[in-house]
Amino acid sequence: MSQKTKHRRSFSLAAMAVAFTVLASTLPRADEGMWTYDHPPLQLLQKEYGFTPTQAWLDHLRLASVNIGGGSGSFVSPDGLILTNHHVARGYLQELSTPEHNYVRNGFYAKTQADELRAPGAMVRVLRSMEDVTREVESAVKAGDTAVQAQKARDAAIARIEKTCEEKTGLRGEVVALYGGARYTLYRYKEYTDVRVVMAPEEKAAYFGGDSDNFYYPRYDLDFSFLRAYENGKPASTPDYLKLDPTGVTDGMLVFVSGNPGRTDRMDTLAQLMYFRNVSYPIMLEGLAGMDKALTAYSKEGPSQAQEAQSILFYIHNSIKALTGEFDGLKDPDLMAEKASQEKALREAVAKNPDLKHYEEAWRQVEQAVAWERAHVNEITYESRVPDAFGLTGTALSILRYSEEVKKPDGERLDGFHDAQIPGLMRRLKAPRPYYKGLDEAMLAHDLTVIAAKLGSADPYVTALLAGQTPEQRAKQVIGGSKLDDAAFRVSLLKDDGAGVKGSTDPLLAFVRALDPTLRRVHQALKDNVEAVVQPALAQIAKAQFAVYGDKVYPDATGTLRLAFGKVEGYPFDTTQVPYKTTFYGLYNRAYAFDNTGDFQLSKMEEARLGQLDLKTPLDFVCAADITGGNSGSPIVDKDGKLVGLVFDGNPQSNPNTFVYSEKVARCVAVDSPAILEALNKLYDASRVVQELAAAGK
Repeated sequence: MSQKTKHRRSFSLAAMAVAFTVLASTLPRADEGMWTYDHPPLQLLQKEYGFTPTQAWLDHLRLASVNIGGGSGSFVSPDGLILTNHHVARGYLQELSTPEHNYVRNGFYAKTQADELRAPGAMVRVLRSMEDVTREVESAVKAGDTAVQAQKARDAAIARIEKTCEEKTGLRGEVVALYGGARYTLYRYKEYTDVRVVMAPEEKAAYFGGDSDNFYYPRYDLDFSFLRAYENGKPASTPDYLKLDPTGVTDGMLVFVSGNPGRTDRMDTLAQLMYFRNVSYPIMLEGLAGMDKALTAYSKEGPSQAQEAQSILFYIHNSIKALTGEFDGLKDPDLMAEKASQEKALREAVAKNPDLKHYEEAWRQVEQAVAWERAHVNEITYESRVPDAFGLTGTALSILRYSEEVKKPDGERLDGFHDAQIPGLMRRLKAPRPYYKGLDEAMLAHDLTVIAAKLGSADPYVTALLAGQTPEQRAKQVIGGSKLDDAAFRVSLLKDDGAGVKGSTDPLLAFVRALDPTLRRVHQALKDNVEAVVQPALAQIAKAQFAVYGDKVYPDATGTLRLAFGKVEGYPFDTTQVPYKTTFYGLYNRAYAFDNTGDFQLSKMEEARLGQLDLKTPLDFVCAADITGGNSGSPIVDKDGKLVGLVFDGNPQSNPNTFVYSEKVARCVAVDSPAILEALNKLYDASRVVQELAAAGK
């Protein structure tokens, strides 16, 4: 008899009664779940929909799905053609743009294969296989190890497993902690490092309604784009691809989403959610609002500045709206009451079963870690903050740390610098991507101003950052005088394990050299007092949950490939009903109802070619599939595995999905497949893409 079975069989009647009172709310609802491909919800699908995907069906969908940075996509032809969102490809379009060609605003189409533009530093990857390595990770922990020692042992074991994976298989290995660390799975990826842009519509078409409509529905967006994976200078051979269905979805249809949801916190404790509500989210939203103000001011300095800031402003606005929705969920008394009820029932079940009582300590350990976070909130927030983290300063810090970390044993390095991670790091650092020094100066000055205001001018970290200058002076000195925006210079520094870094007098390297000791100190304190405590504690809570309710539950999202499902259906709102789909008729009605201005202005091609479109064509739709950030670009397929839609958003009611799922009104928003073909054919004359899709669909 397994240990799990023993725990379940020895359950007292009182504990069993408690468990059954919350079983319905704890186990997945009909359309709930971001399921791993090695544990798909076959019984649930058969029970609710009378459909059980075969292993061949699952393997094909997995191998056709791709991870693109922080988003998702899918192969849609045997020659490496990838369908994803405009906003997923937006960063590539930004980096390829010039003063003469703004590909974000005006779109792009490669009329021939030779015209396809290589995106600097881009990579897509495909999940080839998975393996449970829990025993190998946990066996590295010795009896009597402290929490910190245990965490270091796990980290070293994970680094070793990932390195061995690449050496033995040639595939990139990544060990993923699931169920809070109750299980560890090795994901093996095939990587494509030559990615080129094939086609993207204009921003006005892809993002119609702008920030006003973002995270709302009905929507009228053509949020799609096409990329292509290459190998050895030729289009990659991708035999597992999805055939695009020109008919799209129908009301009530069962559909599946295959993508990479970034993060959910559904297994987190009530203490953690209260910390998020009372501390983390207000700080994050305040920080984003400040960045928005600084970048908006910079973008008003001229057309070049506006173009440089356009994409980062888009992501800031998107983040503000997403986090605001999540924050509203945390402030919802019903959501928090449901979480409290579930946790109370599980803790009571554990307390009443002698075989499970040892799990009680886990909740207290999480509460202890949260208390430490509260006591060190300024240190965590501002002394661990990398100024201009996504610009040239972040690049400088990565170069500095590479030169230091690569000299250490693999298992002792910072995450991101292990042997298995170095090739990807080198691609990103060496890629000839554009840097906008004016933009970086503005962002660095803003960040320095915030840090100084929050910590005080006498704080040692602030003193090291400013070196006696104002934030504006310091930013101009270290960014303006740096040569790190030159790819050739970065390559020269990285040679011979970063040998050139130590003797470099580049002012930006000197700047990050001064701040890194503080960053490392706070990072280590977080690992020792939070990560080393919370991760094993959540693993214990997950094991308690398995013992009480069984293991028919899915893990929180981790940015890795998941399968979700649900029906195509509208939803009730107030006293009316929201339709499951929109059409091109609705697009033009909404545009002209706002006098075709502002966020509701049509793109040039939509305005010029109104008479050529079939306005009855479905444009966007909603379904009840369980998604969150990171699912952008995910393919939506029907029971036959044909691609019928493309995820690009959620409705407002889906924002609390981070913490709890509701199938009644939470919806995934997607572009309908007929809209993609209608736009390619009649708006953009993209005959080459249309022909490739048609040939692939035969």
